[in-house]
Amino acid sequence: MSTTRLVPALCTWIENGPDESWALQVDLPASTIPAEAAPGDEQEIFVDLNGVTDRRNVPGGIMARHSVRDEGGDGVDCADAERYSIELTAPRGYRGSLQFLPVPRGLQVADRPTWLDVLERGFVPAGHHGLLTVTDMRRKQVLGLAAPDARPLIWTGGDASTSNAFLGAGEGRSDVDEQVVILGSAPRRIWTHRPQRGPASAPVLVVFDGLRFICGGLLEAIDELVSPPSVVIAVDHAPVGEGGPDEDAAVGQRADDLVMNPRFCDDVLAFVCRTAPEFSVRTIVAGASYGGLAAAFFSLRHPEAFRGICLSPSFWESDDRGRRIWDLSPSRADGEPGGLAGEPESRTVETRTATAARPTFCVDHGILEATIADSVAEATEEFAARGIDFAPRPFVGGHEYLWWRELMLVRLAEVLAE
Repeated sequence: MSTTRLVPALCTWIENGPDESWALQVDLPASTIPAEAAPGDEQEIFVDLNGVTDRRNVPGGIMARHSVRDEGGDGVDCADAERYSIELTAPRGYRGSLQFLPVPRGLQVADRPTWLDVLERGFVPAGHHGLLTVTDMRRKQVLGLAAPDARPLIWTGGDASTSNAFLGAGEGRSDVDEQVVILGSAPRRIWTHRPQRGPASAPVLVVFDGLRFICGGLLEAIDELVSPPSVVIAVDHAPVGEGGPDEDAAVGQRADDLVMNPRFCDDVLAFVCRTAPEFSVRTIVAGASYGGLAAAFFSLRHPEAFRGICLSPSFWESDDRGRRIWDLSPSRADGEPGGLAGEPESRTVETRTATAARPTFCVDHGILEATIADSVAEATEEFAARGIDFAPRPFVGGHEYLWWRELMLVRLAEVLAE
């Protein structure tokens, strides 16, 4: 015997079989759409489920618009009569973010400016829908969605709004120091935290895109670790100035910092040396996307000083001379530590050791982020040919902050336990 729910759940997982993908039914009552995001007659709603729907195939994510009464229902509240629905296929164990995007009716393929405009108008439904609301890397609210068989999370930190985060990501915490430091060629905001239980002998942790991770509860989560790092240094990449962040400038500056920038790398190392002059073990650098690329680059450039946690690293990217990340593997032809193949050392750091260290980094990527997964596979072979081995670990998701903040803790705990 089956029952009909006049107002269906926002997301319903349907199991096709124990070894089959999930069918995901998404039902969005029109009454839950915020007034400012309500689609007009010339608009449709694209369901943006990270890694599942493809922004390059807009029709594949368009929700059908219809009325419950059209299906034979009677006595339905008018406010809930109209709804949008779509059925999607997601892999077993899936976890990812969900948001809804009003798009021009009939849109097939969108260029970057169109998508940026669409993303600014993205929304999550109002009311009680049983899903966690999270602020993503772009400081936009999304819903956290997990299949019934997705593994439990260990991330227990909060998720503060970042609308006023530039007033102080560590606001309300006496153990967080905020300062502006010149890194690369421009000032950057940096937050420094010394966990109470972190021994001085423990590694320092440097986190790229630090503002977002701090606001997601990173410091609280690290404080709960059995053996936390001695110091946490969170680096933000937005230009420092009055009037709040400039999104376009922030995107450009982030790329300049994190895409294999030797000066930025050396300046971060110098800051670590000033902040924790007593450290005797390699600093852990962690980041996602471009930040994951930078974590690998830091380990390659200064293998005696850094080891990397690379989450969804952008190994597809090239530097300003057209070189890929594996082309920058350390050259030992002269028998000296440090230095990159084809690039002389730009400066000497006092803490460098007299013996060569091997670059060390771990890599995680989503099975649904095709470009990243392909570039990681390519990098695995290229690095192996150069004597640098790592075993990439896939997760069931896309280019996804919900996974990054989780795996940053998992990999950090693994490294600290060694």
